Amino acid sequence: MHVPTFRRIRVTGFGILAGSALMLCSGLPAHASTPQAAIDLIAPGESRMYESTDGISTVLSLGEPVAVTAEDIARDSGLSPRAKAELTAAAAYAGVSSNHWSQFATGAAYTQTQNGTFYYNGSRVWVSESYAGYRGSHACFTNYVVWPWSISNVAKSEWGGTGSRSMNCTWNVGQPGYLTTSWGMTATVYSNGTISGAGATRG
Repeated sequence: MHVPTFRRIRVTGFGILAGSALMLCSGLPAHASTPQAAIDLIAPGESRMYESTDGISTVLSLGEPVAVTAEDIARDSGLSPRAKAELTAAAAYAGVSSNHWSQFATGAAYTQTQNGTFYYNGSRVWVSESYAGYRGSHACFTNYVVWPWSISNVAKSEWGGTGSRSMNCTWNVGQPGYLTTSWGMTATVYSNGTISGAGATRG
């Protein structure tokens, strides 16, 4: 079993919800390129803890890749023989892999989660749309909420191109004696199998 390494990063500001975290399972094909700029990408087997000045922390972890194999394709009863042959050739050439990810935010009286599966081949990443015979997934839901708090207007969205896809989860928190506040969290997956994200922020 691989034990992730941790690196602590100091974060300023107040835009991170207490106890929020992001756990990912992904990988990086040898032929893939890495997205540029100051995007904080997580390498396979690593975890990072982001700590704000007021004690709020976010953990970001990345697991190992799961390659789509010829055996997986052969067992897929939803594919025609021709589609299986084409996908087997494509997988051998491009190295199609799948990864599961989850992002969760924990407040004083609730936990909110978004998770799912994405596929990538070094030049393309896809989630909710079918490509090469495979379709990923994206869900957004409330794990629990303690009365008299309440969670409402839970919604999910996805956007991006073939090189990256962003998944967003939003919700409203009703706190007794206070106004309702809106929150959201976003994770972005890339065609090289990496992912980026941070803690939940108030909208």
